[in-house]
Amino acid sequence: MVNIYLLLLFFIGVLLFAVILAVDYFTTKGGANPFFNKWTKKTLWIWLPFYALQRLIKEVILKGK
Repeated sequence: MVNIYLLLLFFIGVLLFAVILAVDYFTTKGGANPFFNKWTKKTLWIWLPFYALQRLIKEVILKGK
């Protein structure tokens, strides 16, 4: 069974992250494009390995099929 404190800590973390994103969005000058460019660069280390693995599977492994 999931510990209720861990679930509460996760929920608070997600809520805090959403608040940080909202504040950063409204304080970024220039609208949505600079905001998304900044967060894409900040989170590059998270999503790039998964994107690279998907491309590797599609272009190398499944290329002959």
